[in-house]
Amino acid sequence: METAMGHEEKMMERTIVGGSSTEAITGAAAVVLSVLGLAHIAPHFMIAISSIALGAALILDGAAISAEYSRILSESGGGRGSTIELGGGLGTQIGGGVSAVVLGVLALLGVASTTLMAIAAIVLGATMVLSSGVNSRLNALKVEKSGDHEVAKRIAREAVMAATGTDILVGLAASVLGILALVGIAPQTLILVAMLALGASVLLTGGALVGKMLSIFSG
Repeated sequence: METAMGHEEKMMERTIVGGSSTEAITGAAAVVLSVLGLAHIAPHFMIAISSIALGAALILDGAAISAEYSRILSESGGGRGSTIELGGGLGTQIGGGVSAVVLGVLALLGVASTTLMAIAAIVLGATMVLSSGVNSRLNALKVEKSGDHEVAKRIAREAVMAATGTDILVGLAASVLGILALVGIAPQTLILVAMLALGASVLLTGGALVGKMLSIFSG
């Protein structure tokens, strides 16, 4: 029985850490591609590939969060309300990721690339804002289950709120930049800046989650 539980935990660890590592890599790729685009190196292609990378990152992040959330709920006996909340948030995140991938592919095929990439920036930004609640709830659960001193928990809660606020600000900024690009204000540059900001946020989130999960499973 213990062997089976240990095997299941190892599988969960590989799923979470592997997904988060790939998420961080795709975020880094989006940052590099956006910088290359801003340097006038095939900007249309760089924007489209960045959109695909960020969409994939959101899908992978959704999978990692689902695995981690399931682990915590199974340990704490979370209720149906938590599961419904998780499903709604992850549905939004994965849906936004799939949309960004599809828009990026269409842009690579030359289908109204500028317009589609402006829409992709809006979709990615809105998805980050709407899915921030899932990440916040997950981190809050981890804080409550940590067993740390109350002062440490309070500091952790403030850090969670700050991280959530950052995600919301980046998401809103990307959406605004996408809207401005959609109405024709320096579209290429604004879309690249939006992709750069989103990529940096995904990179930091993915890297932080890898570190946290390694510390949890090795503890």
